Parts: sequence; structure tokens; C-alpha cells
Amino acid sequence: MIVVTAPTTPTRPRHTFLKAGHDLYKAALQLSNGGALPGPTDHLAGLAAECVAKAMLIDFFGSVQEKPTAKPYSPTIENMPGMDKFKASHGHMPGAWEHLLMVLDGRKGAEIRKHIPRQNPFKTPHDKWHEGHRYVDGDTLSPERIARHLAATLSLITAYNHAK
Repeated sequence: MIVVTAPTTPTRPRHTFLKAGHDLYKAALQLSNGGALPGPTDHLAGLAAECVAKAMLIDFFGSVQEKPTAKPYSPTIENMPGMDKFKASHGHMPGAWEHLLMVLDGRKGAEIRKHIPRQNPFKTPHDKWHEGHRYVDGDTLSPERIARHLAATLSLITAYNHAK
């Protein structure tokens, strides 16, 4: 006798953005000790903030990640006037922060707003964070910039913890 069972949909592995964000932040703090490696410190701070922002977008505001290696995106942003799935994809900083600001609502949104800067610290006009900065001479990055990015990352981590 042959037993036929209905196919099951495999369970998607849970995203690890929050854990990655914590780990990248810890690494950035270690590299910032003594200020010897400003470039990698700033780069990791931006990546850490990006990961935590993506974790909030998925965990609290309905963003989805269709495959473990796919960029998450927001159906809410996708349905806004002038937007589409590509524009709603959560990429690098400062865009991930901007997407978070676009969807903050409800109790969790209010809680997050209490803990993060009103202005995107990764989008400072004269000093915008970019993933390509990993190739620049880190000595050209100001200590103030690095401190601002580390503080912003910690604010996102704090906001996530208060919102859950």
C-alpha cells in the first residue's frame, strides 16, 4: 500500500537581522576602542543600524522577506503613491532608516519614536553614510561622525527592546 501525503510548505527560517545588528554593533564598539580603526568602525555601525532597522520593519511593521537571502520589503510602502516593490525594498543606510520612519505607527511606532533621533543620523547632508565608504581612507572620517553613528545604532537597539 502506498501512502500519499499532501506536500507541506517548508517553514522559512526566521530572519537574523536583530542578532546580526547586535553582533555588528559589538564589533564596531571593539574597533572604536582607542580610535585606531575609524573606517571599519563607522562601516560596521552603519551595517548594524541597517540590520536593526530591518528587524523592526519585519517584526513590527509588516515587512516581508520572501527568501532568507532576499532583501526584505514593505507592502505598506509598496502601496504608497509613486512607490513600487523595488522602491519598497529595504536596502542599506540611510534608506532603511527612512523606510522605518515612513511606517512608524501605533503603539510600537510611538515607542520607537521616543528612542531614535528625529533626523536620520546616517543622512547628514555633508556627511552621508554609504556602504561604499568601506573603501575610503578611514582617517578622513571625523570622530564626531563615528560617535553619531554608534549612538544612532544604540538608539535603534534600545528602541527595538522597548517596542517588543
